[in-house]
Amino acid sequence: MNKIFEIASAFYGVLIPKKAQKSFINLVVDYLNERYSIETAIGMALRKLHLN
Repeated sequence: MNKIFEIASAFYGVLIPKKAQKSFINLVVDYLNERYSIETAIGMALRKLHLN
């Protein structure tokens, strides 16, 4: 899971708050299951949670 947070900070310059980490991971996994790339899945999860 830490790798996903590292990619989010490297690509988007965002640190995920502790209270939003679980829902962020769940959204990223859902988007990955829909066959999106990791960068796209992270970006879409950030946008949905209004973190960017």
